[in-house]
Amino acid sequence: MKKKFMLSAALMLTVACVSACGSTATNDGAAEGSTEAAAEASAETTGSEEAAQDLPTKTVLDYDLDKLVTLGNYVGNTIEATKTEITDEAVESSLKSAYASNPLMKDVTDRAVENGDTVDINFEGKYADTLEAFEGGTSENYPLVIGSGSFIDGFEDGLIGVKIGETVDLNLTFPENYQATDLAGKDVIFTVKVNSIQVAEEEPSDEWVASLGLEDAKTLEEYKAQLKEELEADAEEEYKAEVMNQAIEVAVDNATVEEVPEELYNRYSKMVNSSVESYIQQLYYTYGVQTTVDEYITSLMQSNGISGTVEDYISDIVTQQTKRSMIVQAIANKEGIEASEEEVDDMIRTYYDSYYSQMYSTFEEFKATLDTEDYRETILTDKVAEFLVEKDTVVDAQ
Repeated sequence: MKKKFMLSAALMLTVACVSACGSTATNDGAAEGSTEAAAEASAETTGSEEAAQDLPTKTVLDYDLDKLVTLGNYVGNTIEATKTEITDEAVESSLKSAYASNPLMKDVTDRAVENGDTVDINFEGKYADTLEAFEGGTSENYPLVIGSGSFIDGFEDGLIGVKIGETVDLNLTFPENYQATDLAGKDVIFTVKVNSIQVAEEEPSDEWVASLGLEDAKTLEEYKAQLKEELEADAEEEYKAEVMNQAIEVAVDNATVEEVPEELYNRYSKMVNSSVESYIQQLYYTYGVQTTVDEYITSLMQSNGISGTVEDYISDIVTQQTKRSMIVQAIANKEGIEASEEEVDDMIRTYYDSYYSQMYSTFEEFKATLDTEDYRETILTDKVAEFLVEKDTVVDAQ
């Protein structure tokens, strides 16, 4: 039960994050993209989503849970959890990752372009037959990492050996399946000028830290100390989340649900299926990865050692999620724990201010598009978990 609860929660949280944060795409004439693939993914999932929307649904508040749920011991239980210890090796690993994503660059002036260099270029793309510039194929001061595969085949390789200030014509052909149909399979000429060449310093330094403009870290040692504090804060949050999750799971394990109402099951079925389908669409948008619902769920099951059919697995997840919500609400009812409308509005406003304020003219317009019950249940679950943790005993899992 623990593994499946965690898989379901992790999946829906992942989808919520990528859906809220969105993705950024660059649409250059020479750069590869996945817009059409995303559209195809959306089209493939629309039918199943529409079918799911036809199911009648109710919420946990629509039922007398005293008749459906028998609570067991939900307080005074023992919870096992372990807080991650932040070692020097962990700090160094975090430092390495941070530097790799944003290294200190130095100018190279005594040689031509090599693989791995970051070059600043101006380029113009033209059809080979008419020499007419095509839309989206021109840019100035474009930063490009040679060997990154960001541009069509031949573009980056064609710049190797070019010196600063030199201009070169690259005779290339767009792929037959290129997303822009007016360029697919076309012979083109890119006229490219190399403005500058840069390479990354091999190791992070005080100079690099200073370039970051951090308020509380001016040297490498100060930055390492800051990283350690951040890692420790993350470890504390993960530990707290694990303890809260365990408290809920123990309470759920000790309870009995006499009946799962069909319309309540439908509600969570729609949520889970919509989450999976949305996540698959985001895979197209963000990474260009093409997969189906069955393929994705099968991969998820295999990676977690779960056998059976996809249908049975999803049905099991939905059933468990429905029971879990019923039990959490039953505990809240018994203990007088509530999530107020003001708290729900505060949570929704956080999402609105962070991600959606430019997409909707008002907060009220954004809120009208949501099922606010989802947010109420999220807040209530956290409150119930915090209540349970206070009554339970937490021991080190080791």
